[in-house]
Amino acid sequence: MLTGTPIRRRAKRSEALQTRLTAEEHAALRRLSDRTGIRASRLTRKAIRELVTGGVDLLNREQQAVLELARQMRLIGVNLNQIARQLNRGDNAARSLGEAIGALRETLTESEYTWRRLVAAARARTVPEHGRG
Repeated sequence: MLTGTPIRRRAKRSEALQTRLTAEEHAALRRLSDRTGIRASRLTRKAIRELVTGGVDLLNREQQAVLELARQMRLIGVNLNQIARQLNRGDNAARSLGEAIGALRETLTESEYTWRRLVAAARARTVPEHGRG
C-alpha cells in the first residue's frame, strides 16, 4: 500500500549524508549491494524514502515487473469482456468460450508468476538481523 507524500526522484542530489555504521551493518549493506547489483547509496536512499513516506520505493526492475503485471491484468479484463459479450449475445459458441477461458487461465498463471517473482526479489534483498546469518 502506498501512503504518505512521495519524494521527488528527479531532484538534484545536493545534500550529503555522513553516518556511522557498525562493522556488521556495513558488511551487511555491502553484501546486499553485491547480491543485488545496486549501489549502497541507492539502497540507503530507498530505505530513507520508504521510512519517510511510509510507502514503497520500487527499484527499476520492480517498476518494470509491476508494469508487466498491470499489462497482464488488462489482458484478463479484455478476456472477461469478450466472454461477457458472448454470453450476453446468447451465442452458442462453447468452443470459442472455452478458448477464451483457457487464455484467461494462462494470463492469470503468468500474472501469478510475475507477482511471486517480484515478492521473492524483495524478500531476497532483506538484511538478516544481527546474529541471524
